Amino acid sequence: MTDLLKIQNIRKTFPGVVALDDISLSIAPGEIHTLLGENGAGKSTTFGVLDFAINTGNSERERKP
Repeated sequence: MTDLLKIQNIRKTFPGVVALDDISLSIAPGEIHTLLGENGAGKSTTFGVLDFAINTGNSERERKP
């Protein structure tokens, strides 16, 4: 089955902090996913990347309509 959304090798840093390091995720049609973690674990940053709202630098992003 073809992925509806796929991110690979995402790395995001803020001054003095590595927020995401080598994050990859693929979501197929009909799948349901959740992100759980403590405060500061990178959940909001990950969703920002998924929404293409944060410049991730050297990464591959693929989105299919």
